[in-house]
Amino acid sequence: MTDWSPPSIPRNWLIAIVVFYILLLAYSLLIAGQLLLGVLPGFVLVFLYFLWRGMVAVEAIADAQQRMATLREEGR
Repeated sequence: MTDWSPPSIPRNWLIAIVVFYILLLAYSLLIAGQLLLGVLPGFVLVFLYFLWRGMVAVEAIADAQQRMATLREEGR
């Protein structure tokens, strides 16, 4: 087994994103009076997160394939 672990979002970034989203949601409900104005950015954030996780997974698969190819070349 390798000691590789997937990268994660730093805790302070996550807290800042959550606080910003809560403020945006409060603004959209209390000031603008439109729920969709606050929900749509949440969907975009979740989509971007899943896109990032997918790219990390593909990168990990490519890295593992490269290690397997190197081991095969060396005859191990």
